[in-house]
Amino acid sequence: MDVSLILTHRCNLACGYCYAGEHHKTDIDEGVLRRGVELLFSDGAERAQLSFFGGEPFLAFETMQRATLLAEAKAAELGRQLTIQCTTNGSLLKPEHVAFIRAHDVRVTVSIDGVREAHDHNRPCAGGKPSFDQVHGGLRRLLDAGVPCDAMMVITPETASYAYLSCNFLWSEGVQRVRANLALDQGWTDEARRELREQLVSIGWEMLARRLRGEEVWFHPFEAGMRELEVSLSAAPSAPRAKLVVGTSGHLYPCAPMVGEDRDAGPEARLRLGHLDDGPAQILEAVRARGVACEKGKGCQCAAYLETGDRYTPGRVGRWYGQVCREIGRTVAEALARTPTERPKRPRRRGVLLGLAAIVGGAAVAAPLLGPLFRDDAPAPCSLRNQKDFGLSPPGAIAVPEDIMPAGGLMPPEPEVPEPEVIIDGEMPAWEPEPLGDLAEPE
Repeated sequence: MDVSLILTHRCNLACGYCYAGEHHKTDIDEGVLRRGVELLFSDGAERAQLSFFGGEPFLAFETMQRATLLAEAKAAELGRQLTIQCTTNGSLLKPEHVAFIRAHDVRVTVSIDGVREAHDHNRPCAGGKPSFDQVHGGLRRLLDAGVPCDAMMVITPETASYAYLSCNFLWSEGVQRVRANLALDQGWTDEARRELREQLVSIGWEMLARRLRGEEVWFHPFEAGMRELEVSLSAAPSAPRAKLVVGTSGHLYPCAPMVGEDRDAGPEARLRLGHLDDGPAQILEAVRARGVACEKGKGCQCAAYLETGDRYTPGRVGRWYGQVCREIGRTVAEALARTPTERPKRPRRRGVLLGLAAIVGGAAVAAPLLGPLFRDDAPAPCSLRNQKDFGLSPPGAIAVPEDIMPAGGLMPPEPEVPEPEVIIDGEMPAWEPEPLGDLAEPE
């Protein structure tokens, strides 16, 4: 069984879309930690994953270290395979943290919303200051140390126009896999969705161009569509495994976004699978009956919960996003499955136009114009307004602004950034994050 531990509810950032609620000063205690680790392999699986979440888990670094050693000892005793994973905002990472990550082969996901303009709009520090330099600095420490890490970015209606630039920036930094979620509870108007759709088309173009140049880059929301054509991915889809999240209180949840503030009086209470006191057998039965199994292709229950309040009822925006990404992913897969010299034929499937030649690495190759499910009254696909605003070239020969990727494709040396004064959200009751501005009500 895979186990995620909520190490702390404290956080040094105050993201406007955070689903964790109030960052109160609650940390996991030793007893809950040990009993949570004991659930690993309790279903008899040959492999399991221990994940750390928060809050910001590196605010509880010593606890993370203890849990890792306990889990490794358990895996060694049973002769099983163990993976350690951590989701972090990266802003607090120091050399000792990076050394720990390397020593224990921790898989890291860094929450960063892309270019500075998008990231700082969404993710201020707990004291209200911008956080991009701190988060980007942590990401670079990992990459410079040879630690492969994913990037997790959240797209809001107000940052949708930066989606392509943000994804391309992260790929250019050396991140191979970019995961992108929407802030589903915000006002996604028709105009915002149209803008995002064009941005996603451009991301599909860039992904195709980079893949044809031999770069192993991925945009996670496209993968469902790519798998439909059985195009080989960096790793084959794994069979669903039993998994749960252990809150600091010992209450058990299906997925991290469902933990919220872990309060008895909160909406998260009705989502609980039980408590550590229930014992492994009863816990496993609850996980199998009411746990999440998004790998089965039934959609993300966490996304449904965040948009509609019901984990079993997907919302309009989430369904739309999944459909658009699936279509683009399928189209990218079709192009990758063809030989470079073959001109693709125009399919009859509505909304996908093929046959535009792209210049990639000096060779002319056939590449699709990714046009995902445009309505009859929608503008022509991929107007690339955002790229034109930044002086970018058409897809297939895409360039990026000099301040994102200079000549030669390398980033300039990272300037020295002084160690920030760490302010923990949850220890500043008088401070409230600034509003993101007037957002339209969801339809």
